[in-house]
Amino acid sequence: MKDKIVVPYAPILVESTRSVGYSFEAAVADIIDNSISAGAREVNITFDSTTSPFFCIADDGCGMTADELENAMRYGSQSSLETRGKNDMGRFGLGMKMASMSQCRKMTVITKKSGIISAASWDLDHIIQKNNWALKRFSEKEIKGMLGYDYLKDHDTGTVVVWQEFDYLRTECSDSRRDFGTAFLEKVKAAREHVALVFHRFIRGNEPGIKKIRIFFNNDEVEGIDPFLENHPATQRLADYPIPVGNEQILVKPFILPIISKLRKKDIDALGGKESIRQRQGFYVYRNKRLIIWGTWFRIISQSEVGKLARIRVDIPNTLDTLWGIDVKKSKANIPHMIRDKLRNVIEDAMGKSEKVIKYRGRNPKKDDGLIHTWDVCDDRGKIRYQINRNMPSLKALMNHLGEDEADALENMLKMVEEEFPYHDVYYRMAKEKMIDDKDKDNEKELYNRALSMVHDMESCGEDIPTFIEAMRHMERFAKHPEVINKIAEVYGDD
Repeated sequence: MKDKIVVPYAPILVESTRSVGYSFEAAVADIIDNSISAGAREVNITFDSTTSPFFCIADDGCGMTADELENAMRYGSQSSLETRGKNDMGRFGLGMKMASMSQCRKMTVITKKSGIISAASWDLDHIIQKNNWALKRFSEKEIKGMLGYDYLKDHDTGTVVVWQEFDYLRTECSDSRRDFGTAFLEKVKAAREHVALVFHRFIRGNEPGIKKIRIFFNNDEVEGIDPFLENHPATQRLADYPIPVGNEQILVKPFILPIISKLRKKDIDALGGKESIRQRQGFYVYRNKRLIIWGTWFRIISQSEVGKLARIRVDIPNTLDTLWGIDVKKSKANIPHMIRDKLRNVIEDAMGKSEKVIKYRGRNPKKDDGLIHTWDVCDDRGKIRYQINRNMPSLKALMNHLGEDEADALENMLKMVEEEFPYHDVYYRMAKEKMIDDKDKDNEKELYNRALSMVHDMESCGEDIPTFIEAMRHMERFAKHPEVINKIAEVYGDD
């Protein structure tokens, strides 16, 4: 047997790896991974979409020597089978190159270590011209004119990655007649939101073993997006659930979000808006505290309305990458079969807690909360139905005031309303978060006018007004607004 060394054809291989499936935001996150691995305290991202567009990611990490830079620029610079450092964010030794070249034709890296600045560049046009793995290296004089040089000049150590010549985006804009600058800035905006979520634990930096990092987009600091709203007083933090795997450990921690009526606009926006709360339920898998995949139950269960508040954080170490099937983009993972049943138990507990929170605004049909409700919740052999409360003082007085035929007609009308209650439509719209929130109905002026009108109706029915006003204090609609009933009582002289 004879060995034949077959070197990959550089232009074709580089071009083909550009189509591995990186989104702009995933590519940006991959570069920031390197910054974190290098011990950076800050990442400064600058960009320009005008005459000579560029996207520049600079950090104050440990930097590289010229030899280290050359190795880092090599495709497959480190095997995924090698044992990585505990806090290493890398995976295959391909990320920086493949992520960068997936977005542009020219990627330049400038780095500083021990007072020396080095630079190298992968330029696809240059590779095609040379028909080889021709890595550009630069002299000290050439480096001084590069983007990122001024940043490194002001730091003892660090690395700058510069993207230029965004051919894919230009082609996309040309085909759709979109403006390049607008499209570029849209991608930058998506990248910023992605970074705020994916690295939120590093941005917060208040956990053991996590070094706080500050990230800037054109000098504007990124605020982390916490998908669990851990600092919200109404968020439920369930018990940790450690799962041993060989000599390693997976740490599972469920959270139950507050109901939407308890959230501020800032919280809702951080969760992706009302529409996204249901879609983003499920597992949030972190590799070395960095978010990999989120908003999925991995087909263990299906998404549902009752589970929309449940979010389960799963922390895995980088030593279990193969077991979890972490891909080169660090944006996909699969639940290992050996722990699916254990995670199912965690899900069932979290789903139960989520369901209780969602049903809190409803009522147990057997529970007396002291209020006079418009709708009664009736348990009919395990099936729930809703029935208009015939004992509401206003309705009871009206029925007593009507003649027998009129009362029968009203009763028939009420039964028809009950039978046609739009259960399925309400469920659908609640799932889409399109229902009117209680806060939208709390208009004091409208409540006062409605209460006053009801009192006038009771007067015409010959009812005892002071008794009716006292009953109004316990009616579901008015119980939260005693000031409205107090005003009514003043008008009618009820102390």
